[in-house]
Amino acid sequence: MRRGEIWLIEGARERLGLIVSSDVYNLTDVPVVLVAEVVEKDRLRDSPLAVECGEEYTIMPDRLSAPMKRWFKEQVDVADTATMRRVSRALRIIQDL
Repeated sequence: MRRGEIWLIEGARERLGLIVSSDVYNLTDVPVVLVAEVVEKDRLRDSPLAVECGEEYTIMPDRLSAPMKRWFKEQVDVADTATMRRVSRALRIIQDL
């Protein structure tokens, strides 16, 4: 699991998540990684920080969670560098960094 990958996550509910935690963190024995929720474009709710990702998806940096690594079932996509820059910017805005 690496930063920028989009995974199908099962657990309390099935969802897509973009890994936003660092690769250094992700490779530790910590049992969770940090993700931003990914939704299909037609299911987008109003969010000024939403980041488009390809033709199908929108990343919601204001919807963060820390699912267990064992809940990650299938890698479905990888965000490009420009998309990750926009996600990082949105995360900095949220955290006032």
